[in-house]
Parts: sequence; C-alpha cells; structure tokens
Amino acid sequence: MKKKCLPLAFVALCLILCMIPSVGMIFHPTTEPLGNEREVKLPSLTAEDGSLNTEFFTQLGKYFDRHFAFRAEALTADAEIMGALGASNIETVTMGTDGWLYYTATLDDYLGRGTMTSREVRDVIHNLGLIRDYAAGQGADFLFTIAPNKNTLYPGHMPYYTSAQVSDVHNRDLLRAALADSDIPYVDLFSLFEEQDEVLYFARDSHWNNKGALLAYDAILTALGKEHDDYADAEVIRRKDFIGDLSKMLYPSGAEPEYNLYYGAEERYTYVTDTKSVEDARITTENTDASGRLYMYRDSFGNALLPFFASAYGEASFTKAFPMTLSADLEKARPDVFIMELVERNVDWLITCPPVLPSPRLSFLKPGTVIGSEITVTAEPCPSAKALYVQFAGEVDSDLLADDDILYVRVTDSSGAEMIYECYGLSAEEGKTGFIAYAPAADYPPQSELDISVIQQSGSEFIQLGSARVTLGGNENA
Repeated sequence: MKKKCLPLAFVALCLILCMIPSVGMIFHPTTEPLGNEREVKLPSLTAEDGSLNTEFFTQLGKYFDRHFAFRAEALTADAEIMGALGASNIETVTMGTDGWLYYTATLDDYLGRGTMTSREVRDVIHNLGLIRDYAAGQGADFLFTIAPNKNTLYPGHMPYYTSAQVSDVHNRDLLRAALADSDIPYVDLFSLFEEQDEVLYFARDSHWNNKGALLAYDAILTALGKEHDDYADAEVIRRKDFIGDLSKMLYPSGAEPEYNLYYGAEERYTYVTDTKSVEDARITTENTDASGRLYMYRDSFGNALLPFFASAYGEASFTKAFPMTLSADLEKARPDVFIMELVERNVDWLITCPPVLPSPRLSFLKPGTVIGSEITVTAEPCPSAKALYVQFAGEVDSDLLADDDILYVRVTDSSGAEMIYECYGLSAEEGKTGFIAYAPAADYPPQSELDISVIQQSGSEFIQLGSARVTLGGNENA
C-alpha cells in the first residue's frame, strides 16, 4: 500500500507546484513590471472595433508570463543558481567576475563588432553639424558628449568568454577622432574618466554613480564657460541605498544595494512638471537662485546628471523621448544652451533615426552633370511629427559617393514650384548610403504628385544621381 501511495503523492505534489503560479495569482500576483520591463495589461475578448479579439489567447499567455504568482522570487532563485555557475539567466545581463554585472547590449562595442563604416561616421558628424546649426538659429549654444559604456572603462571584470575581440577598432575610437577633427562642440568623457584612479560606475548597474555624474557635469559646464558650483565644499553623504538596474533585472526580489554619494543638488531646484522620478521622459525644473535656460537631450545616463544641471540653471528642460522631435522641443523651451548626451552604445541613433529638424533649404542648385543612376525614394508624413513634417528618404549606391559628399533632394510639385533640401545621413543596408530630409507638411498636401531628384555635392561640383516621380505617401524606384 505504501509503495502505491508514494507515486500518487509525488504526482499530487507536482500538480500542486504547477498550480501555484496560476492559482497563486488570486492571492499574490506580480503587479509591477520587473527591471526595465514594460507593463502587459490583461487582454480583452473584443478588439477596439467590437469584433472578436483573435489574439486573445496569445496576449493572455504574455500577460500570465509577466504576472504569475511569486514571479520575482522564482526569477531571483533561478538567477542565484545560474550565478553560482558563472552564468546569467537573462539575455540582457552579462555576468561578470566578483559580482559585477554588465549590460549585454554593450558587447558589440566591447568586441569591436559591427563597427560603423567611414561614411556612417561622417554622417554622424554631418547630422550633429545640422543640429548645431539649427540650435544656433534658435539662439542656443550646442554641445555634444558621449557617456562611455561601463565595460569600455572597466573591462577587468568581463567574463573570459567575451575576451575574443572581433576588431581592435571601435566606434568610440572612430567617432572621437572624427569629432576632434570637426567643429562640433564636444566634451571627451572617455579621456576624462580614463584619467581617474577611482571606479566611478556601479558594479551592478550599467551607469556612473553620482560622483561620476558630478565629474561629467563639471567638465561640460566648464567647456561651456558656464559659472557653476563644483560641489567641492559640499557636505557629501554616503548611503548604501542604490539598487542597480542590472541587479533589478537579475534579482527582482533580492537585489543588493550599493553605496552612492549625495551632494545636496536635489535640494536646490523644484519640478515644474508633475515628475514622478528622474526616469520620466520629459522633465522641467526651475531654480530661482540660478540663471540661464537649458535644454538637454539625455538617455538613462542623464538620470544622475539631472540634479546637477537642474541646480545650475534658472530653467531646465530634460527629455529622453525618442525619436527626437527637437524642433518642437526647442521652440517650446527657448534655451540658451542645448546639451546632447548619448551613451556609447546608442550613438548610432543619430543615423538610424535622425532627430526631427527641418532640413536646410537652398534657393538654387543646378547640377553640372546628370548620371541617371538607380535610386530609391519615398515621400510620406514623418511618423513622429505628422502635423509638422513630411520626409523624403531613400538610398543610393555607396560606390557613387565619397565620404565627404553631401546629398540633397530637389522636390518639384505639380505647379512647378521647386525646393531643395539638404539631407541628413541615414543608415542603410550594406553597399548603400541612406538619406532623409524633413520639409514642412503645410507645403505638401496629402497625395501630392512630386518629382524628386537626388543631387550629390562632391567638393564644388553638383551631380544629379537620379530622379523619380512619387505620390506623397507612396514610393518609387527610378
């Protein structure tokens, strides 16, 4: 009898354990997203138009995956077991040595994999130049900086299996050299942090600590010639209360806090916006004891920067909204200074999705040569600013261009009115060079019939590469 009961008891135990995640949702559901996850809402049986939601069970499965009972505890236990074996249980986090964690998305930069072409590097610089010129036209000084990836500065804790570099050439090296040769106002944080003996990034987070942020802030405002407090005389408080983003991802119910330093900058300004945290996409602050107006585009490295910059300016606007709708933001903020900060791994945003700014217009341009090569052109409303802009985008063969060549589109409408726009560089498939120009939506009504020519400037020579007739909202090859 005992022998018969043991298998039944084992089966019953397994069934109970399997039921805990689902039945337990009644008593102990997972209600908040873990780490940097996005919230998944309970699906409806009907779609917005009242029809049957055919994706209901797929969506329900995704909802359960994010909300089952004791999810944080289960993921933490799994991470502890995997960590003991020197591995991570999630793809987004790379397990380093001595308890260090790294963001897996930085591996390409670390290994020198997928390095930008010389043309793409040039396009980054070109796009930054157009941003600088537009900011100047709005009365704002522009400055660009790159926050180094953690494993660029502190590779000593990277796991052994990531040591086989694909290339000794990295995007940061190419970009730093190109920026040094350009007239883009730029602060080199790579050199600055490499000179420091102290580790200024967290072990279990992908970002710098407050002392590292203070170092970057001081260098940026010094470069701008802005009078500011360097907090050398501040009463610094050291607290073990910072839980890193990577630690939250890996150990959602058992993340260990790290020490951080606090300089009192948070007490010198107030929020104008209804701000929940420095993670918010758009934040506006004011400090009645300071002067000047700042607009800052920043990514997550700007979370620690924000208190310092907010304390240094009378009015400050911070955004991490993407795509970058800079023209609307600058018109609203009317800043004296525009600072753009991007982390090393995200610098390619400048060519994968260039900031939405009106393209410079030329009054006249007559090509001396017409090649008539094959081009691809599209004309459509700008997805992130449909009421403001239409965009003309396409590709040409890279063999036709030198790295320093500039591309323009000449747009002629059905009445014969002609306008020429300078293009932003846009990433494209191998062997192609992409371009995109933004024009006022008011000038091109929906379904407009347009003749578009792509023109190359090579030194002082202008060459028409090809042309196409397109309908706004459609695309053509020619």
